[in-house]
Amino acid sequence: MSDLAGGTVRVDRSAAFRANGVWSREGTLPFPLSFHATSAGGVHSVDATAASISELVDLLAAHARGQALVLNVSTNDWLDGDYQQLPLGRIAEEQGVAAEVHDIRWAATRHMSDDLLVMPWSRMPRLLGGWYPYDIEILDVAGPLTSAEVEELVLTVNTHNVGKAPILPVLANASLWFSGHDDCYFSLETTSAELPPLLLARLLAAQAGAALIEAADPAGTREDAVVMVPQPPAGLAAELLGIGGHWVGTVAQVQAGEQVTLALAPTNARWRVADWLPDVMPHELTLDVVAGTWSHRLS
Repeated sequence: MSDLAGGTVRVDRSAAFRANGVWSREGTLPFPLSFHATSAGGVHSVDATAASISELVDLLAAHARGQALVLNVSTNDWLDGDYQQLPLGRIAEEQGVAAEVHDIRWAATRHMSDDLLVMPWSRMPRLLGGWYPYDIEILDVAGPLTSAEVEELVLTVNTHNVGKAPILPVLANASLWFSGHDDCYFSLETTSAELPPLLLARLLAAQAGAALIEAADPAGTREDAVVMVPQPPAGLAAELLGIGGHWVGTVAQVQAGEQVTLALAPTNARWRVADWLPDVMPHELTLDVVAGTWSHRLS
C-alpha cells in the first residue's frame, strides 16, 4: 500500500454521483464510476460516468488551445414563455458572457439549440454557472473560425456516426471533442495523452466527495452542503489505466468526515446501465480525509 497525494476538488450536492441514479429492482441506486479508455492514431477516447460538464470544464480548459465551440445543447433551465428553449446566444447574454454566435438551423441539429457559440475557454465556467444542459457538445479549436469553417465543422459533427469511429480525425483544427448526456454520461476525444488519467482522478474524487456528503447529511436537509476533496494524483489513475482501460467502481465504506474507501474492478468491456457490477472488486482506493492522502491496495 502506498500513500499518494494530489490537489483539491470542490464537490457539492449537484455532483452527478449525488444528483443522478440508476433504476433497479431495489429502486434508484447511485451511479457507479465507469471509465472506458482507448487510444488509436494519436486520439485518446473516454466514455465514462458520472460527471456533468460543470464538474470537468476546468480540466478541459487546461488542455485546450484557446477557443471553445459549444453546440447541440438541450436544457430545461432556459425556457421562454412558450416553454421553448432560449437560443444559446440569449443564454450567453443572460450569463454575461461575450461570445461569437452562429446560426446553424440549416444543419438539422440532433438537439434543440439552433445556434452555436465560440468563445475563449476561460469564459466557459461562467457560461455554465447555475444551470444544467442535459445534452451538450463542445469542441476545442485552435483560434477564431471563419463562417465557412464553422459551417464545415457543424456539418461534420452532425453527420458523424457517433460511436462507430473517432470524430477528431475528420475535424480540421480541433484537438478535443466532448459530449455530455443527462448530466452524468460523457464521451470525450482528445489529442492529449495526459487528459484521460486526470479525468479518472477527477471522477474518483467526485465519487468520494458525494459519499462524504451523503454520510454527513443522509436526510438531505443541507442544500448548501460542500466538501473539499483531495484529488488522487494522475499517477495513481495512470497506474490503474496501465492495468486495463475499462473500470467500474463503487463506494465500499465511508466514515463521515474521516475516510472513504472505493472498490474498483477492471472489466472486459465498457459498462452500460443494464450491466451488473462484478461480484469481486479487488482494488481498494482509500481517501484519508484528515491526512488528505489516498492509498491503493489490491485485496
